[in-house]
Amino acid sequence: MTILTLPAAQELESRTQATELVRLFRLAEEKIKLVENLNQALSIPAINELRYAGFHMSQFLAGGDKAEEQLSKAESHCKRAIYDAVEAGVTHQLEVIAKFQDDFRLLIISETIPDYRKIKEEANDARDLILEPRAPAEREAYYEKCSEHLENLRKAQKKLDLYREDLLKALKRQSNKSLVTWLTAISCVACVIAAIYAPLAYYKTDKTTEPTVAATQPSTPAAPLAATPAQTSPAKTANTR
Repeated sequence: MTILTLPAAQELESRTQATELVRLFRLAEEKIKLVENLNQALSIPAINELRYAGFHMSQFLAGGDKAEEQLSKAESHCKRAIYDAVEAGVTHQLEVIAKFQDDFRLLIISETIPDYRKIKEEANDARDLILEPRAPAEREAYYEKCSEHLENLRKAQKKLDLYREDLLKALKRQSNKSLVTWLTAISCVACVIAAIYAPLAYYKTDKTTEPTVAATQPSTPAAPLAATPAQTSPAKTANTR
C-alpha cells in the first residue's frame, strides 16, 4: 500500500516562487538581448542585476537557514534587470528619434510622414515617463508602461527609416533651390553695384580727357642789342686818329 504525502505549504510556496523566479530570469535575458540588438551595446546595469540574481539563486540551491530569503533577493534583482534593460531601450529609441528630427530640422517632416505628429506625442510621453519621479512600489507599473512605450517607439523608428530616403531627396531639392536663390540675389546685387558705379567711372574718365587752356601772358618788349667793337663805323675810327 502506497501512502501519498502532500507537500507542506511552505514547500509549495517555495516551488511557486522558484517557478516565478525562472520566468523573471528568462524575461530579463530576453529584454537584455532585445536592447542589445537595438542599441548595438550591452546594458551593463541590467547585466549586473542579472548576475546578482544568479548569485542569490545559487545561495538558495545551496540551502541553509535563510534559503527562502535568497529567493526573494534573486527575484528582486531579476525585476531590476528588466527595468534597467527596458529603460535603456526607451532612452536609446528617444535618442534615435531626436537625431532623426535634427537631421531634417530644415524640412516640414509632417508633409512627408502623415503620422509624424503621433510619433512626436509618443516620444514626448515616453520621455515624461522616464523623467517622472516614482516610489519603489510603483516600479512594476512603471515597467509595464516602459515596455509599451518601447514597442511603440520601435515601430515609430521603423516608419521613420522608411521615409528617410524621401526626406533626403526633399532636403537636397531644398538645398539646390536655396543655392539658386542665393546666386540670383548675388547677381542682382552685383548688377545694382555696377549700375551705380558705371556713371561715376564714366564721369571721372570724361573729366580727365578735357583740353587744358594755357594762360596767356603779355609779351615783354625785347631790349636793344649793344653794338660790339667790331661793328663801329670807319668814320669814327678815322676821327680818333
